[in-house]
Amino acid sequence: MAEIKHADGGKETHTPAKYIPTAVFVAVAALLYWFWAVPYRAALGYREQLQLFQTTGAYFLSLLPRPGGMATYIGEFLTQFFNNYWIGAAVMSGMLTLFLLACYKTVRLLAPAMRKYPALALAFIPLIALLLFLGNPDVTMNFTVAITSVMWASCLYLRIDTANPTAKPHAVMEYIMMTVLTPLLYWLCGPVTIIFTLLAIASCSKNPGHSATYKALFAIISLLWLSANAWIWSLTLPYPLSYQLIGIGYMMQPDRLYAGQLIVEILCVLVPVMAIAMARLPQKIVVPSLVGIELIALLALYSKSYDSATYRLIDYDYMVRANDWEGILRYSDAHQPNLPLSVSATNLAAAMTGQLDAIAFNYPQHGPEGLIPPFLKETLSSWNTGEIFFQLGLINSAQRFYFEGMEAIPNYNKSSRAIRRLAETAIIRGDYTLAEKYLTMLRNTLFYKNWAQRNLDLIRNPKDVENHPLYGTLRKRMIDEDYMFSEGELDKTLGQLFLKDPTNTPARQYLILYPLLQRDLNKFAQYMGVVAEADPRYNPLLAQQALAFISMKNGQQIPQGAVPESVVNQLRGFASAWTGKNPDLIEPYRRSLFYYLLSEE
Repeated sequence: MAEIKHADGGKETHTPAKYIPTAVFVAVAALLYWFWAVPYRAALGYREQLQLFQTTGAYFLSLLPRPGGMATYIGEFLTQFFNNYWIGAAVMSGMLTLFLLACYKTVRLLAPAMRKYPALALAFIPLIALLLFLGNPDVTMNFTVAITSVMWASCLYLRIDTANPTAKPHAVMEYIMMTVLTPLLYWLCGPVTIIFTLLAIASCSKNPGHSATYKALFAIISLLWLSANAWIWSLTLPYPLSYQLIGIGYMMQPDRLYAGQLIVEILCVLVPVMAIAMARLPQKIVVPSLVGIELIALLALYSKSYDSATYRLIDYDYMVRANDWEGILRYSDAHQPNLPLSVSATNLAAAMTGQLDAIAFNYPQHGPEGLIPPFLKETLSSWNTGEIFFQLGLINSAQRFYFEGMEAIPNYNKSSRAIRRLAETAIIRGDYTLAEKYLTMLRNTLFYKNWAQRNLDLIRNPKDVENHPLYGTLRKRMIDEDYMFSEGELDKTLGQLFLKDPTNTPARQYLILYPLLQRDLNKFAQYMGVVAEADPRYNPLLAQQALAFISMKNGQQIPQGAVPESVVNQLRGFASAWTGKNPDLIEPYRRSLFYYLLSEE
């Protein structure tokens, strides 16, 4: 059985224990797969919907003439698989595992005296930093691809550089590799090439065969050569130099440098250099110490990196996109919605399941803005409101909000989600020329091409559109008369929707709830009368509660036939608690229409 002696005097034998690192990599890959497939699957969908990767030569060529263009192309190619979270989780976990393996190889090559277990423990430091940084939704897959590629290129350089460190041609080889790989990597991966440059300098500096003068010259020339590449590219790019130095395509915010990015890049260099100094330390002390520090850092920084409020909004957006109405209601039961997007998503889900006029006040309400949020120049908010308009039948407004949401994407990407919905709004409106434009774009994608082709075939026969279960229904709901759309008078628009199609259940529920959220009982009575004319049997729970409240407020007898005894008893219990001003007695009614009408919350 072969033995390997290490600097600390220990021996590493080729026993079954040598497979432990392999087992660790497999376990990490499995854990990362679960992480992205289960609790953070919505984060994958969020990233996928903010791009439109097209499988055309023109799209490929459009990305190449910039630093990191190839990393962007590969990153976007991989991101499109996030459309299916099971596949997307495999892609993400695979890339992160490759990054860990590259870090491990780099440590072993730069510090060959370090034993494999301390090297593996050290390699986890950059991985944890990258995983925490990915908690920022602005980080794209392009950055992960770029930094992983640079780490593997560094491994290649170190393997060649350390093969014959004392040979005479070694110095020439170092300069040749540095001179060739630096511009190549900068073109393919972008500014993370600084990692390669610094690791090359570190490898040169630890070589005892080089003089101090040689080491200093190599470091200076390497850094100047990298800087020269950045300067040359800046002469041809239509971007500010700051965009190039941050990394074009690394972040959704192209002009923002996050501390997390710097930390990951620094650790990719610092950890292998640390390995040189730590190679002689006892393994029994190094491994437990590193693992303990890493676990403490991970636990301390996890909640800050993966902010729960942010990811709840991403979860809501993911379910709205999937039209998972029952899932939204279950999610809201577990996590009370408290922001306009989450409240409006919950209200939409309740309306689409026919329950809004019964359970609206089971959840916190924030006035009419929680029913239909006003326009904001922000992507998720615009798309959420656009989806509400789409389901109600306000197709023109849905088109505007989805388009504006796409235009609000910080890095100016097109969006697969928005383009698909814009194609649908164009089909419903009968604008088949515009629909064909959007569908042609989607036909050049991997996951949407079949859907796009089906709809291209559909619009060639307008009668098929009329009979389509979704497009035909929404076309009939559209208001076909000219009217003044005003966000301040959405209740009038809802009324027009209902009068156009009394079977439009979501519009009817929104029409009834809107004045109640305004605490305008007179307007509620007026709208309820209009609805009752179309359907005399319509008497939902909120209408019963509102009628009982109005009757008690006006000192009138509560109509027994219209209001069941259970509602009357609930109102009397609330009235007694409210007049007694006892918070403990009021608390059970906090999620009720009665409390909402009298409170100022």
